[in-house]
Amino acid sequence: MQTQQMKLLITWKYVIAFLFLTILCGTSHEFVHHFSGAAICGCFGYKTFNSFTLCDSCHENPYRLWATVAGPAFTYLLMWIGMYQLKMSGNKNKQLGFALIFANFPINRIFFALIDSNDEQYIARHLFGHSQWAFWITNLIIWLCTVPPLYYAYQSIANKRKLFWFIGFFVLPFVFVLFFGLFLEQYLLLQQKILASTVVGIPLLILLVEIICLAGYFLMKKYIYSPVLKDDNLP
Repeated sequence: MQTQQMKLLITWKYVIAFLFLTILCGTSHEFVHHFSGAAICGCFGYKTFNSFTLCDSCHENPYRLWATVAGPAFTYLLMWIGMYQLKMSGNKNKQLGFALIFANFPINRIFFALIDSNDEQYIARHLFGHSQWAFWITNLIIWLCTVPPLYYAYQSIANKRKLFWFIGFFVLPFVFVLFFGLFLEQYLLLQQKILASTVVGIPLLILLVEIICLAGYFLMKKYIYSPVLKDDNLP
């Protein structure tokens, strides 16, 4: 099957829609942690924008580690759905597939695993201790999960200086979410205690942000769904 390329047209409306999607992907990762933990433990823990904790009574539950597994598994699933949309010729959602790969900021999964600080390495340490072979096997698994979607995303770019476009989408969403998360969680939630009361272990501030981003995305998503396609055989 030929790779059908597309020309990326970045407007301010596209950027806003993409940022809404990026926040939703990040919050969904934590929601999956949170609700899978509740399903496993039978009680709700506590989640913020960047982290989650299980309820106190779950510490002896032998299945609690699956709550940690669920977050990255969901993120990789979204990336591979994006890759599938890119690969299927004639799919009107190719532009969404491209956005979905980078809105889950694969750089986050790759980089933090290399400094031994993410869900995947936590799982490896829990199962195998501080083992170098487990550390590198975990990194290998992450590369196997992230490189194929990134490869197809790169191949799909028809713009000139495609490496420049690829690096921009690879790095900038993570930078945005990093600073957005620090502002939302560290400043507004933890320092200022704004809307810090919880519902099923979720601060009201996080729920408010989720509602705003869902509404914003559904209002703006058409600016992601409108691809400009370019066949490989065209000059």
